[in-house]
Amino acid sequence: MTPLPDNVIEYSKKAAESFIQTAVFIDDRIYKGATKTLAPKAPIEAPKSRKRAIKSAEKNDKLETNQKQDPVEEDPSPDTYDIVHYFAKKQIVCSLYQPKQDASVAPQSDIFPLCKAADIVIVDWDLYGDKGKKAQELVDGLIKQAVEDVPEQLRLILIYTQELNLQAVANEIYETVYKSIGDVFQPVDGDEGLVFYTQNSRVVVLGKPGRERPEPYARFTVNEKDLADVAIGEFAKLASGILHAATLMGLAEIRKNSRKILSKFNSNLDPAFLTHLAMCLPLEDASSHVIPLLVSEIESVLEDVLPTPLLSTKLIENWVDSVWKPGDHLETLFEKKGVDYRSVAKILCTKGFKEAIKQEDKVPNINAEKDKTKKIRKAAQILMPSAESDTNQRFSHLMASRTFYGGKAKALKLGSVVYNRERDRFLLCVQPICDSVRLRYERIFVFLQMEKSNGGSSDGASHIVIKADDTVQELVYQAKSYRCFTASFKPDIGSGEVLAYTDEQGDLVFEDIVGSKYYWADQLRTSHAQRAVEQFASDLSRVGLTESEWLRRLEPK
Repeated sequence: MTPLPDNVIEYSKKAAESFIQTAVFIDDRIYKGATKTLAPKAPIEAPKSRKRAIKSAEKNDKLETNQKQDPVEEDPSPDTYDIVHYFAKKQIVCSLYQPKQDASVAPQSDIFPLCKAADIVIVDWDLYGDKGKKAQELVDGLIKQAVEDVPEQLRLILIYTQELNLQAVANEIYETVYKSIGDVFQPVDGDEGLVFYTQNSRVVVLGKPGRERPEPYARFTVNEKDLADVAIGEFAKLASGILHAATLMGLAEIRKNSRKILSKFNSNLDPAFLTHLAMCLPLEDASSHVIPLLVSEIESVLEDVLPTPLLSTKLIENWVDSVWKPGDHLETLFEKKGVDYRSVAKILCTKGFKEAIKQEDKVPNINAEKDKTKKIRKAAQILMPSAESDTNQRFSHLMASRTFYGGKAKALKLGSVVYNRERDRFLLCVQPICDSVRLRYERIFVFLQMEKSNGGSSDGASHIVIKADDTVQELVYQAKSYRCFTASFKPDIGSGEVLAYTDEQGDLVFEDIVGSKYYWADQLRTSHAQRAVEQFASDLSRVGLTESEWLRRLEPK
């Protein structure tokens, strides 16, 4: 297996290349091989209402305004062989699509689902001489759909144009999309106002070859044979972090091994599966056993085929050198000027926490802290961008809480975190799974009471992080019998579970039999919830007895 790059940028490109499978190229001259005349046109100035993406935008407007009109030129047909060939060399299927002149590009059109399914969409700006009308409509629809309907999908959109004035094209794209989705569509600093992004989409305006563009826009002119490399590089910027890139590699390996995974569940096993189902009914739904089997196979793929190491020491050191920006809070954290923060960060990331804080001459403030909990919290701030950053909490939430990808109703079960406003208290459900499904009558549910963390040690309490309204909240609980709470709920007749309903404010609510409301806040992963159950069970199983005190004190604690 080829070693992975030790450079963060190249590592991200490698991950993007392994992940991308499909691209679509849309142009009005793919099959006819014809040329169209580019009529002389006056420069297009940026709309006055547009927010300036870069400082040079005003200067660029003046530059374009002072240019003379272009002479009449012929816009040649694109070299589609080079486009398809060089994408194919990257193992990316590139579909060529020439829409009819009167074809729609709206979300209900034939072309939209094709673009929606592709990782990369490349569209000619001037389709049949419409001066970007359809390109704007298509880009606007795809960006809006990605933001509102499928926020998990990554997509790169390249506007590939023969226009000389790339800034004017970018201005029109910005104005159109900004009207639809507002501030979530932003220009990228440092890319001359030709690149825009949302959380999951990236739009880049590129120039076709054959026209000499002034600096700094000349670098955005791309030959057909280089389009695949440029596209991969731009897509990589959608997943530029090392964790993001490593995740893309994992998803790519799952795709590559999908046939092998499917072979494990071939039709020969159907009789055995149905036998299993028959023996479980009516007490248990055997179809729920399919998900753990699939998860297990995917886990095996990731363990067996991902490169080792996935994150090398050199790659981490490169991240510290080229990506990490030491925050201003480090001077206060270390209480010493002139510290080589990057050397401490490298030790922290490659040799561990204990080795990093052994640097007595560099981190006196951290080592002087006597409280272990506060010492850990201070050390955990070293890599953060600022003292106020909640990145550690957000990562903790990612590791411990379940992600929801659809609109399935929320059920009260093991690991559910709810908030009772009457008591001003968060509650963690520790009801066994088997006692929260297939319910026919009202059922008592058991909870552990939780409190908001004050940043201290909390006397050995367990910590969890939840996220509500995009704000993280650190909670603590003690798995003690005297800290438990119970309430009775009626199940939904159809599902046999206690389901949340949506109130007038749009909040998800569970209501018990006496009318008290419990607002859904989060759902822990099963393993994290099971830890709380184990602690609770251990507390309940303690043995109380009378024995000689001197002998009791000899017992190990």
